[in-house]
Amino acid sequence: MGTEATFTLRGTVDGTIRPEIYGQFLSRRRWVADEALHHPGHPDAGADGLRRTVVDAIAELGAPVVRWPGGCTGTSYEWERGVGPDRERTVDWHFGYDVGNGFGTAEFVAYCRRIGAEPQINLTTGTGSLREALAWVEYCNGTGDSVYANLRRSHGYDEPFDVRYWQIGNEEWGSWELGQVDAQQNAVRCREWAKAIKRIDPTLKVLAIGCFEPAQAVDWNLALLREAWDHIDYLTLHTYWQFDPTTEDGDYTRVLAGPYRAEADIVAIQGLIDLVAREKPGTPKPALAFTEWNCADATRFEMSPKWRPGETRYRTVDALAVASFLNVMQRRSAFVTLANFAQTINVVGALVVTDDQVVRETVYWPLQLQRHHSGTLSLAGDTHYTAPPGDLPALDISASTNPGSTTVWLSIVNRDRGPAHLTLNLGRPLLTTVVKLHQLHTEDPLAKNSTTDPDRVRPHTEHTKLDDNQVLKLPASSYTIVEVTTAAPLVP
Repeated sequence: MGTEATFTLRGTVDGTIRPEIYGQFLSRRRWVADEALHHPGHPDAGADGLRRTVVDAIAELGAPVVRWPGGCTGTSYEWERGVGPDRERTVDWHFGYDVGNGFGTAEFVAYCRRIGAEPQINLTTGTGSLREALAWVEYCNGTGDSVYANLRRSHGYDEPFDVRYWQIGNEEWGSWELGQVDAQQNAVRCREWAKAIKRIDPTLKVLAIGCFEPAQAVDWNLALLREAWDHIDYLTLHTYWQFDPTTEDGDYTRVLAGPYRAEADIVAIQGLIDLVAREKPGTPKPALAFTEWNCADATRFEMSPKWRPGETRYRTVDALAVASFLNVMQRRSAFVTLANFAQTINVVGALVVTDDQVVRETVYWPLQLQRHHSGTLSLAGDTHYTAPPGDLPALDISASTNPGSTTVWLSIVNRDRGPAHLTLNLGRPLLTTVVKLHQLHTEDPLAKNSTTDPDRVRPHTEHTKLDDNQVLKLPASSYTIVEVTTAAPLVP
């Protein structure tokens, strides 16, 4: 049977799509920043110790911002161990095993600049102090004749690093996190840390750790917003959609439902922000930032020091879920203005990096496609089905354009296991019925790439002609970006 539907643009703009929503997350863990990216002595490493092939694959994603050093591993990171000439190995207190410090602050900033991204540093809240946090800010950005600015200069960096994004905390609402606190403790700490950072430089962007877990979100986020409102720029959230690949259908529906449900939760969290805004009239609202998000295999946890990368984990269906959440962030661009895909390499990564190979996971491709084939304005639209869509609608669609442009990008996920026929009603005549498609599709939605078949799942680009009714045919379980040219711009 398949799906029959019509997509209609309303003729209004939902919001401005910030490029920062296409950011990445890089933790300092083994076989992530260490060894997989930074590996001096590796045959593929340059003078900076970074593996060239890995950097090239990451650069294709065009990430505007990168978060580091954690995550969980960031709440116990000792930043002073990762600067200067002496870099002894230390114990990662979250994981309990020794790690290197060769990839530290200067190396991270240089890596970001190399791929055209802004660095986003996560301050150490679990084992660190406010004094250590402010010293780190001073080391990175200090311009005066002060202790830590001079320490940076003594390490060979006369000019400041100019790090603009500073995140306070990571999942301290969770029992697994070093430095777990309750909602009010977190709120007061965040207020004091953010206030101090802004006194150093009021133009810095401060990200506060919020909570997306239903049982804790209201109390945690309300306390934080009420205490720290005047000093923070972002309320950060984390979301993962777990799946069990051993189930009969590979948790197909469960993983695809994750982004769909997350959109409703975003609206609810924004409601909390709007509620507190009524208590604080005339002050700017913090934006939302998803500083970790992805699908996650619930049966695999790379926590052991003996773990080595090799097997891929993501299927075509997981790429569809990633594409859906990118659509969600585009549609909710009035609220969500920054995000970090978790993460770039190996551990829930877009890339599998071994000693001698770099494999793009299926989830790599929607990140790459939407970054390069989307506009800057989110267009409001509605999807109407010829039959009731059920609990999980078959189609997920985001529309975007640029001011004054006649190109409209439609980012379409067909969640259905059958094909779909989508009639386009864009409110403008089309200049041509020939459209450009960028499409990710496999006959088996559980298909994966692998080290032996790294290109089994990858997108293709083609041109196709719409019929007289402007009907687009979409394969089952597919992700498609359609570039349509209208006779006149939708937005002046």
